[in-house]
Amino acid sequence: MAKLALCLALVALLSCAAVAKVNVNLTDKLVDLIKKKTLEPFVEELQREDMDVNQPDSKGRLPLIEAVRTKEVKLVDALLQYGALAKSKDPATGASPLHVAFQQNLPQIARMLLQYGADINVEDKAGKKAREFAPSKDIRDLIVAYDADGAMAFEDAPGTWTKQNKDAKEDYWFNSKTGESRWNLPPSCAWQRVDSQGHPIKYVNAVTGQEVATVPPSLAWSKLRAEGKEIWYNWRLNVSQFEKPQEVPAAMMAEIEKNMNVRWHNEKTGEFSWIDPAYRTPWRELHDDEHKKPYWFNVETGESVWDMPEAMAWTKVKDDGSGQHYFFNRLTSDSTWEAPQHLAWVRHDSDL
Repeated sequence: MAKLALCLALVALLSCAAVAKVNVNLTDKLVDLIKKKTLEPFVEELQREDMDVNQPDSKGRLPLIEAVRTKEVKLVDALLQYGALAKSKDPATGASPLHVAFQQNLPQIARMLLQYGADINVEDKAGKKAREFAPSKDIRDLIVAYDADGAMAFEDAPGTWTKQNKDAKEDYWFNSKTGESRWNLPPSCAWQRVDSQGHPIKYVNAVTGQEVATVPPSLAWSKLRAEGKEIWYNWRLNVSQFEKPQEVPAAMMAEIEKNMNVRWHNEKTGEFSWIDPAYRTPWRELHDDEHKKPYWFNVETGESVWDMPEAMAWTKVKDDGSGQHYFFNRLTSDSTWEAPQHLAWVRHDSDL
């Protein structure tokens, strides 16, 4: 049995070595095509099922970094579309593709890398962050935008990409503004909502890995009926369209269509809201099954507490005698018939 196990282990080891050798050979060819800047055979090579675009070649060179060095936008874009990791690092120097793009003052390529999740604060082996290389105003502007919104700052506007299947065996994505087509999921179409116990906790981008606590623009759609016509309204960007947005995941889309025209009005402040006012606070009330009691989770800080935050203290209660609602503070036991400002919201679902 011991000899058999040893033989099997050797076979597995040799198989892994053979696969690694094949991958390195493929990457050698890929890097060679990058150096020659020959797009068509380069893309054909990318389509091989056994191609690993994140495998360094025999000289330790990463295809994405080599593509950035050529300054050819189409080569970089093709690699990113076929799964090259924008957060990858040069094995020798620890430099990321973004380091190279910043150093060579390539704002268009840098923007593309940031769109696919490149980390502006990543350090190379010398301890230098990509953001420390800012040779031009264009690069500095990218840094400012990233600091404000992360990778989301570089996404295409909602409604830009539509899913198509015309004369194709599989779905593909079409950019209505540029006429570009691609098979892979554009970052602006890769957002998913993460729920816990029926409450939205965060939004995660499957392409860039970015996580945010507030609704990203790509998902900020409401379906409305105005003057007898159905329209889609993006309340983050204040734009509307007749076409159904295709960035929204199926489960969220079903909710939006079910809640047509729904919006809220605060009778004290006059403010309108397109999201449930219950989620205007970062706190979520959840239940701990082990301890059999509630706790509160802050979606912005990640903090969990057993003690009720003040922001969650007031609740709306129906009076059994009169049938009317009053407001009760669960921390102080105060009660009032008049709604506190943050609870003075009234739901509307009439046509606009």
